[in-house]
Amino acid sequence: MIDLKEASITASVIKSFTQQNEDLIKSIFQLIYYYRGALSRDEAWALSHPERELAIEFLNGRFKEAVDLMKKQVPVFI
Repeated sequence: MIDLKEASITASVIKSFTQQNEDLIKSIFQLIYYYRGALSRDEAWALSHPERELAIEFLNGRFKEAVDLMKKQVPVFI
């Protein structure tokens, strides 16, 4: 696709790669932040895409549980 020598297509592909890279970096920073030191930067980078998705799914589930408990006035941040 890049071999087509069309500048607009090449620019579009590079822009897409750049956006995907930025999204990956943001995802990894979020995991590191929410795991509060239990997951190092190197460990987060070593995760495969499915592993990162499962970690994010796990965190979202924990956040939902925390919100539900807070609605019932159960302390969750002790």
